[in-house]
Formats: sequence, C-alpha cells, structure tokens
Amino acid sequence: MKSLISTRDLSREDVERILNYAQQIKGGDVPQLEGDVALLFMEPSTRTRISFEKACRKLGLETYTVVGESSSMVKGESFFDTLKTFEALGFSSVVFRVPFVLFPYEDLVKNLSLSLVNAGDGTHQHPTQGLIDLFTLLEEFGSLEGLRVLYVGDITHSRVFRSGVHLLNAFGVKVSVCGPRTLIPREVKSLGVEEVFDDIDEALENSDAVIWLRLQKERQKENFIPSERSYFRQFGLTVERYEKLRGKFLHPGPVNREIDIDGRLMYSEKSLIQKQVENGLYVRMAVMRWCLE
Repeated sequence: MKSLISTRDLSREDVERILNYAQQIKGGDVPQLEGDVALLFMEPSTRTRISFEKACRKLGLETYTVVGESSSMVKGESFFDTLKTFEALGFSSVVFRVPFVLFPYEDLVKNLSLSLVNAGDGTHQHPTQGLIDLFTLLEEFGSLEGLRVLYVGDITHSRVFRSGVHLLNAFGVKVSVCGPRTLIPREVKSLGVEEVFDDIDEALENSDAVIWLRLQKERQKENFIPSERSYFRQFGLTVERYEKLRGKFLHPGPVNREIDIDGRLMYSEKSLIQKQVENGLYVRMAVMRWCLE
C-alpha cells in the first residue's frame, strides 16, 4: 500500500496514473476495493471530509469517522499512538486532517502498516486539493504546457498553494502569485513561482486562469492586513475585475464572500468552483484506488 502525504512525493508518472484513474471513474468505470478506512478530522471540513467519505463508500470501502473533540488526541494522545490504534483495529487506511505540521512523515509511514492520506495538515500540504485543481484545469484547457496560472491571496498560510505549485510546474505551467506582501513568503520563488505581482489588475492581464485563495481570518490576529474591506478592494474578485478576467477562476473553498470573491460571481460563467467540488469526488476515489490497489 502507498501513502499520499505531499505532492512533492509524487512522480509525474504517479500523477498521471491518478488522473487517469479519476477520468476512468468519472466515465463510469468504478472499481471495487475491500478494507476499512478511518477518517480522522481534527479541523472543520465540509467538502474534503464528505467527498472522502462518499469516495470510499462508492469504492466499497467501510468508513469510520473521528472528529475534533471525540478523538483521544484532545486528552494528550500523540498522533502516532492514535494511528497505532487504527492499525491494531485492522484499518487499511487513515485519511487525516490535523491543525499541525508533523515531521518527519517518513518515520510515520515506515513504522505503520497503514496507507496514510493527508487531507490537510497545518500550512504544509493538501495534496488531493492540488490534484483536483490540476485535473480541473486539464479538463478546461486540454494541455497545460505554457499556461499561466495566478494564485491570489494568502499565499503564506496556503497548503493548497504549496500542494498545487509543484504539480503545475511538473506539467509546464508558469505560476505567479499576487497578494499583500505580508502574506507572501520570502522564499516563494524557490517554491516554483516565476513572478510576484503587487497589482492584481496587472497580474490578471498576464494570466490564463486564476486560483483565488481564502483569506484565513483565523490567522489574522497578527494584523497581516489593515482590514477585510481594504483587502477586498485591493485583491478580491470584484464585478469590475470579473469583466477583465480573460479565462476562468477557481477557489478551493470555503469562500469568504465579499472578501475573496463578490458573492454574485460564485457560480458565474467564468467560475470553476462547482466543477472543483464535483471533481473532488473522482480525484479522491482515484487517490484511494492508487493507495490501496
């Protein structure tokens, strides 16, 4: 069995196999697997949790969910010991979302007879969302070689960005970012970014597709921005910017309406948000197949 902790652990061949599985499943070719899957979600989640649960069930896998306060981790049990409990109970896989970044993951993988799937860990990685965005863009554009994709918003805290940029680079995409300088890490170019924009209108002129990111309000205690209203004026998708938008836009969700995006534009003609949610089921089914086959 294989584990998926980070997109940086995936080869181009791995990614293509997962995406091929997703396409087959979307076309109606649904394999049946055996085993029990634990869903350990220590952070709030709607899209990721419910799509993983549905993905597993459609594949014939039994699911058992542990969330937040119901986990012994709130009593002080370590993440590793929690996973050892699942192992002893005969689970095949654990899909986890945790608020912390735990290194080194290699030690976890080699010391457990479990397939581990990272559904989001702190500000580190969210590999299935990166694969979903890649799959959605491939459906929309066919070929990604030379495509210009812009990430807008809170780059510093975004595990979606860190997961997606590596995948997009592997498929020949030119990635740029735009947002407040306080929310763009200094090492951003070393992560695979070609250009950093201060002016979103200039950035949009140089982009074929845009991925807006959630302003993570729970991390704004450090005053990264003057106010949500000013942030929306400077970096949000307004009606005026929508008219100038050359291609389609994405957002991994949840969306802060009137902060990330004008609520009237959520399900507009240029929006791929619903397509991302739909594809989330197929990609997560493909990931579970890749891990457990």
